[in-house]
Amino acid sequence: MIDTINHNNYEADEFSVGKFTLINAKTIHAPMIQEAFINMECTLKETQDLSGAGITAMMIGQVPHISVEEEYAQGYEKRYGKDGFMMLVPAPQDLKTGEPNQSAIATINIEKYD
Repeated sequence: MIDTINHNNYEADEFSVGKFTLINAKTIHAPMIQEAFINMECTLKETQDLSGAGITAMMIGQVPHISVEEEYAQGYEKRYGKDGFMMLVPAPQDLKTGEPNQSAIATINIEKYD
């Protein structure tokens, strides 16, 4: 997975770099990643220009089908941990100098206190 982030350019085939297996979606014409624990098939319903100048848009979509591996479908332990959702931490700015740092990926660890 990290290789696809480090080799993310226009010439690179991210599916090949990540060694992902592509499968067909069930309800739309698009590839899905077989190794993903969740796949959401999305369709675009509407685009709204929020700026009036074509620089900021809101996309409205619909998810006609979701596939989730069984162990991720119940509880939160598998979804929120090192094997769960990943998120992009966009280049955080140094608050003193204003210089951007490198972007990173992260996971969320949820701990239940009760």
